[in-house]
Amino acid sequence: MNMRLLFRIINITQICLITIMAALIPTTTVAGQFVSEQQLLNYTDTYGNVSLRNSANIRLPDPMRVKGNLNLENSHLTQLPNALTVKGNLDLAYSQITQLPLNINVGGYINLAHSAITSINNGLQVKGDLSLMGTKIKALPPYLYVGGNLYLANTAITELPQFLVVKGNIFLGGAPISDINENVHVEGKIYR
Repeated sequence: MNMRLLFRIINITQICLITIMAALIPTTTVAGQFVSEQQLLNYTDTYGNVSLRNSANIRLPDPMRVKGNLNLENSHLTQLPNALTVKGNLDLAYSQITQLPLNINVGGYINLAHSAITSINNGLQVKGDLSLMGTKIKALPPYLYVGGNLYLANTAITELPQFLVVKGNIFLGGAPISDINENVHVEGKIYR
C-alpha cells in the first residue's frame, strides 16, 4: 500500500475520532451550564443523594425531583428550578441562592446558613430544621412551619412572624429579637 495513502487514511480516522469524541463529551461553559437528568446520574449515589457542592453556575432541570438529599453547598448556583422536590435534606449553605422557588417540597431540613438568601416564601413548610444563620435576611414570613429547630444566629431578624410554628427549639444567637408575638407557637425552648 502506498505510504502517502496510508497516512491520509490515518489522518482522516483521527479527525473522525476527535469529532465523535467532541460530540460525546458535553461542553462546559462557566456561566449557565445546563445539567440534564442524565448528567445528574454522575453526581447521584446509590441512595438517590445528589451532590453538586462547589459547582460553577449551573442550571438544573425543571422540574427536579431528588430521591435523597440535594447538596448544593458553596455552589455558584443563583437560581433553583421552579418546581423542586427533595425527599431528604436540602443543603444550600454558602450558596448564591437569593430565594427559594414557590413550588418547593423538602422532606428533611433546609440549610441556608451563610447563603445569599434575602427572603423566605410565605407559608413555607419545613419538615426538619431550618437554618438561616449568618444570612442577611431581615424578616420571616407569616405562617412559617418548622418541624425541627429554627436557627437565626447572626441574622438581622427583629421579630418572629405571626403564626410561626416551631416544633423544636429556636436559637437566636445574637439576632436582635426583643418581643415574642403571642401568635408564635414554639414547642421547645427559645435560646438567646
